[in-house]
Amino acid sequence: MNRRFIKELKILAVCLAIGLGFAVTVAASSYVYSDTVQRGIADNVLRFHVLAHSNGDGDQLLKEAVRVAVLADLEAAVTSSASIGITRDHISERLDDLAAIGKATLAEAGFDYDVTAEITHRFFPTAAYGDIVFPPGQYETLLITLGEGTGRNWWCLMFPPLCYVEMTSTEHTRNLLEETVPAAGFALLTHQEGQNDPAAVHVRFRLVEWWQNRRQPAPPARETQHASR
Repeated sequence: MNRRFIKELKILAVCLAIGLGFAVTVAASSYVYSDTVQRGIADNVLRFHVLAHSNGDGDQLLKEAVRVAVLADLEAAVTSSASIGITRDHISERLDDLAAIGKATLAEAGFDYDVTAEITHRFFPTAAYGDIVFPPGQYETLLITLGEGTGRNWWCLMFPPLCYVEMTSTEHTRNLLEETVPAAGFALLTHQEGQNDPAAVHVRFRLVEWWQNRRQPAPPARETQHASR
C-alpha cells in the first residue's frame, strides 16, 4: 500500500513539474512576443503629447491652442521627413523654440504658466487613432507640458506624421504605418491578424496589453533632452 502511494505521489510530482514547466514556457514566450511586438512599434514611431495644466475648461482650451500652434510650426519639416531620425533631430533642435511658442500662446490668452518641451520616453496606455489601436508601453515622445501638467492629455504621431492626417483617412494612415513599423506590429495595430480568425487578434492584442501594463512605471520617467521657458 505504501509503495503504491509513493508511486502515485511520484507520478503526481512529475505531472506537476511538467505542468509548471509548460506554464513557465508559455509565460516566457508570451512575454517575449509582447515585448518584441511592442518594441517593434515603439522603436519606429515618435509621438506628440500635450499635457494641460488642469482639467478646467480654460486650461483644456489652452492645451488645444498650444497643440495647434506647435503643429503649425513643425508641419513643413515633419510632413516632408523621410525617417524618424530626421524628425527627431529637427525637433531636438527646436525644443527651445517650441517651448517659447507654447509660452507665447498662453501669454496671448493672459496666462503665465511655465511651459516645457522635451523629447523623452513615457508610458502610454492603450490608445486609438481612428480604427488603429496602439498597445500600451514605453514610447518616445515630444512632450509639451503646460504648468503643472495634471490635466487631460492629447496625443498623436509625429512620425509617421499622423498628426497631419484626418482620423477618417484610414487608407492613407494605414499606408504610412505599413511603411514604418515591422509587419507583426502593423498587423496587430490594424487587426489584420484577425482576418481569418476574428478572435486571434483580440487575444494577441490583450496579451501584449497585459504584459505591457504590468511594466508600467510609477511615476512615468521624464528624463532626456529638455528645454523650458
